[in-house]
Amino acid sequence: MEIAPHVHWVETGGSNVYLVIEPPNIVLIDTGMPRQQRTIFDYLRQLGHQPTDLSHILVTHADMDHVGSLAAIHKASGAQVLAGASSASLIDQGKSPKHMPVIVQWIIDTFIHYGAVPQSQISVFKEGDTLPFLGGLQVLATPGHTLDHFSFFSPVVGVLFVGDALNTRDGRIQITPPRITADKTAARQSAIRLLELSPAVIACGHGTPSTNHTADELMQIFNGLRQE
Repeated sequence: MEIAPHVHWVETGGSNVYLVIEPPNIVLIDTGMPRQQRTIFDYLRQLGHQPTDLSHILVTHADMDHVGSLAAIHKASGAQVLAGASSASLIDQGKSPKHMPVIVQWIIDTFIHYGAVPQSQISVFKEGDTLPFLGGLQVLATPGHTLDHFSFFSPVVGVLFVGDALNTRDGRIQITPPRITADKTAARQSAIRLLELSPAVIACGHGTPSTNHTADELMQIFNGLRQE
């Protein structure tokens, strides 16, 4: 579904991924759980593009539900992978970052891995970079949910790709749940920073992308976080 000019939402079941269609660049933001490449490639074909037309893959963070299909999509498309330095190190090992309750995290670390992409094949971005998509896509370090977390903002289009820094639950924009947050203080600060941007569209990793919120609603959430 197109949620803003050139920006498409693809629901993969476990999490949301997004496509930016600006030929010759076609950019995928996050890749969902493992074995979601068919869903993503089928959507591309519906738009008249082939998997090999995919030019770039941006990673918000290295949780398996966001990079689980990265290796398969990278192999099939040849797309350039871009991620933060900490995410790139984790992706190289097929490991998720630490942010879950202790027992759950031990199970994930011990038994659950995803297809790896060698760190040498990942281009690293950093806070303050601007990527050449959507009129200039700003790279924002937004740690909290995980310490390797990044978000991306296009002032031109008004779209904010927030990964898991924000989500929608019960029809409301909310911060990452505390029980799955690595640093609660950092998560609150990151959410405040993102809400200050007053985006027209919040393209979240979980829940329905928010496209019809008002400035007053964002301010109410912003003020609530500042008072905590």
